[in-house]
Amino acid sequence: MSDIWWMILRRLALGVLTLFVVTLLIFGAIQLLPGDPAQAILGQAATPETLAALRTELGLDLPAWQRYLNWISGVLHGDFGVSLANKRPISELIAGRLANTLFLA
Repeated sequence: MSDIWWMILRRLALGVLTLFVVTLLIFGAIQLLPGDPAQAILGQAATPETLAALRTELGLDLPAWQRYLNWISGVLHGDFGVSLANKRPISELIAGRLANTLFLA
C-alpha cells in the first residue's frame, strides 16, 4: 500500500479511538452526577415500588458497564433512545433540526 493509504487508515483508526474515549468519558461523567434519575423523574412522592419499576424500565438497575454496552450498541444501530423530556425518539428530534443545521453549516 502506498503511504497515503496508510495515513488515511491511521487517521480513521485514531478517529474511531477518539470517539470511543469521548463516549466513555461522557458516560462516566454522567454516572458521577449526584442524585437518582428515577427519583428526579417521579418526584419525592414516588413509592419505592414505582421507583424500582422505573429503574428497571430505564435499565438503571444494571451495572454501569452493561448500560454503556447497551447504549453504544443502540447508537451503532441508529437507536439513540427516547427523550425523557419529550417522550419521543431522539432520532426524530435530531431529524427535525438536521436540515436547518446543515443549511447553516
